[in-house]
Amino acid sequence: MSKLTIPLIVIILAVVIVVPQTLFVVDETEVAIVTRFGEFKRSHRAPGLQVKTPFAEQVTRFDKRLLRVDVAPASLLTADKRNLVIDSYARYKIVDPLVFFKNLRNETQAGSRVGDIVNAQLRQEVALDDQEEVISETREDIMNRITVASNRIEVSRADLFRDYGSLKDPAVTVFIDEDTSDTLRSRPATQEELALLEDNANPSQLEGFLVTYAASVIEALGIEIIDVRIKRADFPPDVETSVFSRMEAEREKIASGLRAEGTQADSEIRANVDRQVNIVLETAEGTSALLRGEAEQQAITILANSLEKNPDFYSFRRSLEAYKVFMDSKTTIIIDPESDLLKFLSDPSGGS
Repeated sequence: MSKLTIPLIVIILAVVIVVPQTLFVVDETEVAIVTRFGEFKRSHRAPGLQVKTPFAEQVTRFDKRLLRVDVAPASLLTADKRNLVIDSYARYKIVDPLVFFKNLRNETQAGSRVGDIVNAQLRQEVALDDQEEVISETREDIMNRITVASNRIEVSRADLFRDYGSLKDPAVTVFIDEDTSDTLRSRPATQEELALLEDNANPSQLEGFLVTYAASVIEALGIEIIDVRIKRADFPPDVETSVFSRMEAEREKIASGLRAEGTQADSEIRANVDRQVNIVLETAEGTSALLRGEAEQQAITILANSLEKNPDFYSFRRSLEAYKVFMDSKTTIIIDPESDLLKFLSDPSGGS
């Protein structure tokens, strides 16, 4: 074996082992953070080939595209005290990889945390809305409010001052609930109220009010919830059958009423039509009788005038009509040859 063989093998092995530990590729759909013994060092957002310290530094990759979380269906109580089983989902994206890594570590834990946040906001929002609002087309506003509320996470006053130092930090929101019966939505605190709460957790001016402290989800968890959508809002299984039976009975009652109204309208229309038909028929029959009478009168007048002017021609014409009747018939007729009926057959002049 040559003296160069062993060093060459060592170099090749070193390259094979060290290079994969030194170089890594960041995909365009990813964001990568580099940690050294668990301590954050830097992040890489741009795609391409990157370098790290071999063995000492570790690379953790996160998807920077929109991520979807299917929230577990929950039975929620509406403002009008009716239960609805709401199935929803949320979409979020990682906007601060370092905060995300420190607080959530991976996408599995992030999905669980987002589901909890959305479910909590759903419960609060649905409790302030009636059943009709949740299941109708107006629920678009409800989903928008839930999306906005889900981007805030409730924190304690102590944690808030520890992490942010002041209530006036842009990432902090303080809510005042003047009606603890939950019949009204809470509102953001005014500047005067923030000044009171800055120095005192329980100022006398806000006695009886419920104060809630919230931090931005971006600042707290490194994510932004893009939207929350309600896929379905159904009745609980134990009441679904009774609800549908009641709805069916109501629809049948409405249908019966409509059928009764239709039958009554049909009878009225038919009676009106029959009355109009009888009037038309009676008018037509009267007009017809009048016309027939006038026609017969005219015919008699014409006939009388014809008889006066030319009795022989009238006799000839009546004989032709009689010939036409019995000659076209298959009936055998026995007539005296001297009968006046046959006089025009034996003598065209009729014996005149």
